[in-house]
Amino acid sequence: MGGREERELGSNECGEGRTYGRMLWASVLALALEGAIALILLVVFGDAGQPEPGEERLSALTLLALPFLAVVGLLPAFAVSAALVLPIVLLGEALTRRWGGRPTGWQLLLSTAAGALLWPLAGGPGWLVATVCLAVAVLVTRHARRGYFVALLVWGTVAVLTVFLLGGAGLHAGVIDV
Repeated sequence: MGGREERELGSNECGEGRTYGRMLWASVLALALEGAIALILLVVFGDAGQPEPGEERLSALTLLALPFLAVVGLLPAFAVSAALVLPIVLLGEALTRRWGGRPTGWQLLLSTAAGALLWPLAGGPGWLVATVCLAVAVLVTRHARRGYFVALLVWGTVAVLTVFLLGGAGLHAGVIDV
């Protein structure tokens, strides 16, 4: 990567600034964490929590398949990150330099526009969920510096475990009715 591009991304002499690689990994991790939270919420509030008659709730084969499903889930996260998240982050910053304002505002506007493209496919609720997931990934990706991935991984895992524990406690206590 040339010197001009590194300066635009905020790199410094020690290589601790933001790079495309760090932004891509932060975006993929943010989308993966959002997917994990969505899966937990689907199990807690959706039909996935109710087994079919004569069907086991959880089999050993399902547990063995989970790590492979996570790897398969990373492929769309990479595609969305490269095709949408990184361009939205960089275009928002370019629009800020060109017309002023705050990069966050431009990035949220661009995320909403990209999410609106899903309206014909997903309808109202799907469009809203896609827009929010994209906006969160964009806002998280903006700050990708050295060491940011580990912090995002730790706090994202805490968020996923919190949703899991609260959902499980709500189901067990009968607060959440499925």
